[in-house]
Amino acid sequence: MNKIALLAFASAMFAACVMPMSSREIQEANQRHYARMCGDPNFAYETGNNDGLKRRPLDTSWVDMQCHPQSQQPTREAYQSGYSIGMQNAPIVVEGRGFGGGGRYSSAQTCRFSSDCGDDGYSCRADSSGTNVCMGYGYAGDPCWFGSDCVSGSCNGGAKACQ
Repeated sequence: MNKIALLAFASAMFAACVMPMSSREIQEANQRHYARMCGDPNFAYETGNNDGLKRRPLDTSWVDMQCHPQSQQPTREAYQSGYSIGMQNAPIVVEGRGFGGGGRYSSAQTCRFSSDCGDDGYSCRADSSGTNVCMGYGYAGDPCWFGSDCVSGSCNGGAKACQ
């Protein structure tokens, strides 16, 4: 009987590892993550640091929606502080394709369609010279149309360049 129980337990654990999470489970996991950040400034700092290291766009709009009013300011400050340190320590990614192929797409890469820019959220749009380039997650001076095209979240619309 113990062998049957052990086999049932093992198969249940295997199914839990293989089966994708439902949207409800994902939403619950996100809620737990936000609640932990709102209640623990160190966790907010660490999450911000990780997001900065991954060069994700800075976005703290979740603080206003997820945290109690008294914890919003310390949570936002901790997250932004961690993010800033993470960005400073983020590895520099050299664009291009060597013998090994691969590599990240950059806003300097020319394109015809957004699908030419990969699956990382880049879009193909005309820069200030009219050349179609991949835009997204750009740094100061990279081409942009919208703030979301820039890591800083700020696009100078006249110059069409990230600030």
